[in-house]
Amino acid sequence: MIFTSLPFIIFLTCVVTVYFLCPAKYRWTVLLIGSLVFYGMANKKFLPFIIVTAAVSYLAARLMHKIYADNAEKISHLEDKKEIQAMKQKSQRDCRKIVAAAIILIIGYLACTKFGNTIIGWIQQASGDTEQPALSAISIIVPLGISYYSFSTVGYMLDVYWKRYEPEKNFFKYLLYVVYFPHILQGPIARYNRLGVQFSQEHHFDYKRVCFGVQLILWGFFQKLVIADRLAIFINAVYKDYMNQCGSILFLATLLYAVQIYTDFAGCVNIARGTSQIFGIELEDNFRQPYFSQSVDEFWRRWHITLGAWFKDYLCMPITIAKPVKNLSKSVKDKFGLEASKKVTMIIALTAVWICTGVWHGTGLNYVAWGLWQGGIIVFSLLMEPIYVKTRTILNIKDTAIEWKAFRILRTFILTGIIPRVIVRAGTLDAAWVIFGKFIKDLQISALWNGQIFQYGLSKIHFVIAVMAILILLIVSVLKEKGISIRERIADMNIVVRWCIYIVAFYAVVLFGIYGPGYDASAFVYMGF
Repeated sequence: MIFTSLPFIIFLTCVVTVYFLCPAKYRWTVLLIGSLVFYGMANKKFLPFIIVTAAVSYLAARLMHKIYADNAEKISHLEDKKEIQAMKQKSQRDCRKIVAAAIILIIGYLACTKFGNTIIGWIQQASGDTEQPALSAISIIVPLGISYYSFSTVGYMLDVYWKRYEPEKNFFKYLLYVVYFPHILQGPIARYNRLGVQFSQEHHFDYKRVCFGVQLILWGFFQKLVIADRLAIFINAVYKDYMNQCGSILFLATLLYAVQIYTDFAGCVNIARGTSQIFGIELEDNFRQPYFSQSVDEFWRRWHITLGAWFKDYLCMPITIAKPVKNLSKSVKDKFGLEASKKVTMIIALTAVWICTGVWHGTGLNYVAWGLWQGGIIVFSLLMEPIYVKTRTILNIKDTAIEWKAFRILRTFILTGIIPRVIVRAGTLDAAWVIFGKFIKDLQISALWNGQIFQYGLSKIHFVIAVMAILILLIVSVLKEKGISIRERIADMNIVVRWCIYIVAFYAVVLFGIYGPGYDASAFVYMGF
């Protein structure tokens, strides 16, 4: 059951109705049952995996908390400082073993689902016999949303291990945090101390909040159905036959792919956030106008925000304080100084983070290359920052100048929205290399206006609709970048104007959305990650 499908709309209507008819203190149980039904309807075979993952992380957190509590009780009766320190270290070691075992189980299965079938394919290819029954019969189950709920549960356990908060006592409330249906498909990756605690609060019907939620859902539908799915027709046709395309057509397809993947992913997240807002539960925003970024580092603070924050808190920071890294950092500091030591530590952490980010997105070498490209640009920028500052001073370039900001935005878009998009969308590094070559050697710009672009599934009228929709997206993004809340502006209008806007938005999605025999409602790009 996908967000843009009719069954989901019916399902959501039923859940919302029951939710607000139920007494406030029991509404979380409606969400739990609804979430399990939603997940089970996707594929009932997936349910055991997510429930086991929830149970493992729940028990690990509760056990760690018990060890810490028992240790605190024993320490309260001690006076010797060495004995107290020894007790603390022992409890820390015991909890470290527990959290490590639980993480290995959860991340281990995630890795199997990510790489298992790929590795089987490699083995069959290397053997030269793709008909081996022992291998061809194997198909590793990949549960829906496994990357998202695995990261959520691992983050939860680590937070309990680091004593950031106490674990949830009620397993079913914790299970709701894990399986909560609005964010299970594509995130955002929720932290328990931000999402889980909301399930214990009473949420009453609020007309304005419900309207805001519906607005956000409609905007998500517009992004997904009117823009992303329309552009996908052209992009898929061009890239499918990339060998026979000229550079200008491939460049246009890549440019539109940057828009498609953004509106596809942001559209899904907006539907999720709007759905959750109807219930009175706030999910974090995953995007903040990323294509207005002036550096690659800033781009990744605006794109898939919760994933970047997760890697920062649960991978980058632990690496920087790991004993081997600290020892290396100390050696570098003794020989080359403090600044060199900081840079070495940051390079090690960023390299690990970006390799993992690339692997999280996909299993091919092109995804590793994609991660190394993104991380490499950030590291290079950090190393070159002193030279950049001196150059700007010599050339008398002001950071506040509009021309300079525009240049930086364009440069960042090329580095994040064009080059790495080719690496991923091409499918292989060889294909990406061919496409880059066509950008330079076989541009044929005339193909953009001689009617050739209408030969890839989108007629002239569809291109006009796409351009108009992208202009609307741009206007909305500019207003948001300036801190203007469109939803608040609409809420301040009189009821007639307000409902006219709702009706127009609804029919815009219905009339201009992409459906038909070739439409696949499940084709959210990031569901593959």
